[in-house]
Amino acid sequence: MMNQYLTMKELKEALSEIPENSLKRYLQEHEEYMDFKKEHNRYKIHVSEIEKLKRIRQYYSAGLKKEEVNAKLEESGVPVTIVYDANENKSLVSVNNELANMKKLVSFLVQQNEQSRLQQNKAREQNQELIHEVQELRQTIEEIMTEQKIEHEKVTSLLEGIKAAQEVASSIQAKKRKWPWQKLFE
Repeated sequence: MMNQYLTMKELKEALSEIPENSLKRYLQEHEEYMDFKKEHNRYKIHVSEIEKLKRIRQYYSAGLKKEEVNAKLEESGVPVTIVYDANENKSLVSVNNELANMKKLVSFLVQQNEQSRLQQNKAREQNQELIHEVQELRQTIEEIMTEQKIEHEKVTSLLEGIKAAQEVASSIQAKKRKWPWQKLFE
């Protein structure tokens, strides 16, 4: 029953609530989502399409337009069917496999892109934190250097004062050692 195709008459019997003209219109307007054959102006629809045709009928009954129905079919995961000419020596199965593989690859690439974006954001935040820390360290070093310069100037000033005091003390000491008669010649 999996490879069984129904004629339009058989399909009409299975879907008696949908007019034949509507069934044909659904097949024509949504052929990329349907598994059917058209031979000499006669349709042969795969039995698996009955539920899909019911769903399409519900979408139109809800007031949706063709493009909206297609969008709903895509959202619900209905695969696109590719019709090919057997004389071209192409395999429909390989095309569907390629499309499935491409979907997986795109999904994988989207995930990788999202992970990469998250990692870049995290790295950007870490870099901002490091830049902030370096700026704080630079400011701290500049403050320490300024304090050291001030301390160096104080120490230099103190050393100069001590040196001057030592010279005065040496001078006074030298004057005290002089003999009283030496003071007369000064």
